[in-house]
Amino acid sequence: MQLGTIQGEVNTSSFTFRATEEVKKFDFVSVKSNDQWILGQVEEVTKHPDGETVANANIIGYRDKGLTKAPRRVIEPDSIVYRADQELISETLGLEDSGLQVGTLETNPDIDIHVDAEDFYKHFAVLAQTGAGKSYLTGVLIEEMLEQDLPVLIIDPHGEYSSLRQHNEDSDNPKGYDVKEYSPNTDINQDAIPMSFSSVNLEKKELMDVIPDSLTNSQMGVLYNALKRLREKDEDYNLNDLMDAVSHEESTAKWNLLNSLEQIEQSGLLSESPVDLESLVDPGEATIINLKAVEPEPAEMTMYLLAKKLFDLRKKNHIPPFLMVIEEAHNFAPEKGFQQALSNDILRKIASEGRKFGLGIGVISQRPARIDKNVLSQCNTQFILRVTNPNDLKAISKSFEGVTSEVESMIKSLPPGVSFVLGNEYPVMTDVRTRKSKHGGETQTSEEYTERREIEVFPPRKDIRELESERGEKYSLAHYPLYLLENDEKKLLLDGTSGDVKAERESLSGQEKKILEMIGNGKSKSNIVEELELGVAKVTNVIEGLKEKDRIDDEEEIESSVLDIDIEEKRVEEDKLIDFELAKSEIKDRMGDASVRRVYYPYYSRDDEVYDPILEKEVG
Repeated sequence: MQLGTIQGEVNTSSFTFRATEEVKKFDFVSVKSNDQWILGQVEEVTKHPDGETVANANIIGYRDKGLTKAPRRVIEPDSIVYRADQELISETLGLEDSGLQVGTLETNPDIDIHVDAEDFYKHFAVLAQTGAGKSYLTGVLIEEMLEQDLPVLIIDPHGEYSSLRQHNEDSDNPKGYDVKEYSPNTDINQDAIPMSFSSVNLEKKELMDVIPDSLTNSQMGVLYNALKRLREKDEDYNLNDLMDAVSHEESTAKWNLLNSLEQIEQSGLLSESPVDLESLVDPGEATIINLKAVEPEPAEMTMYLLAKKLFDLRKKNHIPPFLMVIEEAHNFAPEKGFQQALSNDILRKIASEGRKFGLGIGVISQRPARIDKNVLSQCNTQFILRVTNPNDLKAISKSFEGVTSEVESMIKSLPPGVSFVLGNEYPVMTDVRTRKSKHGGETQTSEEYTERREIEVFPPRKDIRELESERGEKYSLAHYPLYLLENDEKKLLLDGTSGDVKAERESLSGQEKKILEMIGNGKSKSNIVEELELGVAKVTNVIEGLKEKDRIDDEEEIESSVLDIDIEEKRVEEDKLIDFELAKSEIKDRMGDASVRRVYYPYYSRDDEVYDPILEKEVG
């Protein structure tokens, strides 16, 4: 389609034409010169008072022998300007026709924009100011990676990416993806498996890497001596053993060292039941490290330990090649002058060497100027959405080839959801496709709040996080309803839905309680007789009575019961409670003058498996 005619002076980089048809900024145009079709892109459109429309276009070039070349001869004045067709645009820009589909050409929705999957192992960056669509585009890229069966590990400071498992009902092709989620803080991130690393047989170098403060020579000496003594015992030791060994050192330097070790212990990141790191990387599966509500120091430590240990596993070929997507990358690989992070050096090393070992990183940030320039400059493919901060634009221009002053000007005016893709031979303005999975970056509202209620509950002996760490599986917590009836004669525990008896205990006299306590402390019958100054027959009768009441067995060992556990008050989410089906009035008649309390029993479940955390065994 003819758009107009070139007017005025022409050089080898740009031209101006008078438009006779509608033309818009960023439209692609073509001109035939010296038997070659030259591709250009409209940079600016001006409408004069007399109604004449004039457009300025930058010359991109022409395709020759598989390369895009800039013309060395000027285009003739008065040449006809046409709207560029799909074939010329795709060929001249060197667009891929396969790979990861990011979206469509912003000026021509019929042209899909793809990026070669292998390019992501050469690192990539997604940069944009807040609200421009950075996390949304990153979600699209992750979806494409998963559909290519690439393993993806996501460092997620705000808990945005767990929604990958949910369908986007606004999409023409809604889809959910396989997601595993881990977090150092499962009190807040309750859908996540606890994230921890091994605390067993720690070495001096490992400890010095993660201790928050720099150690003095005296402190390093204390640490060395403590570790040496532990290794000489020829048995496994953990962080608590190390802290105990340090506390027995004579040097006063031990106190500050102990404080540092306590900070590590309190972070919960080191455990005797750590996550199996090799299980974090599986083809076609996303593993999310949810750092929402995790304090900066534990978050940095998590990033450091993951990057270091997974890079070591990759170099040994113990895990497949994978991609590590790092949201808020400026916090984990900050430029000098802004801050220092524990993970700085390892991420710089991965940026320079990772591609050789099949570890690609994705740098995601709204503050490009604050990212370590050595990391940012290693990203071969860049997705730049709207950025207006001059310092951030300067950092982008310095780090990436192809960001000319014209492109920089365009970046400042990009609408939300439109990205420049740099990595092809020419920056391509792309309308990001609709996500197939649900976007998790929306602001939370009061509708998402889950009511909580104060209840009385039997406390579990095994914490759900401990079980999840041991088994590497996510469990759901539910509280089962029970009625506890008690009078002077006995205690009765009834099912709150069926009324069935779950446990029963006769009350003890003061003397029975005393003798039972002494048996529990390992006292023999003769000891009891002597200490209580009772006759042998009397003590024997009491012991036989305790057997009849199922308090001790025939070997005179204590018989445990759930009724021995002290109930505690706890505030839990309403949807974790199973409803009572029997009213108190239906229960009270079971034991006349008894007091009646509503109590709950915890269970952990997944699929068809039910785990009892008080008995510490599977029950279904």
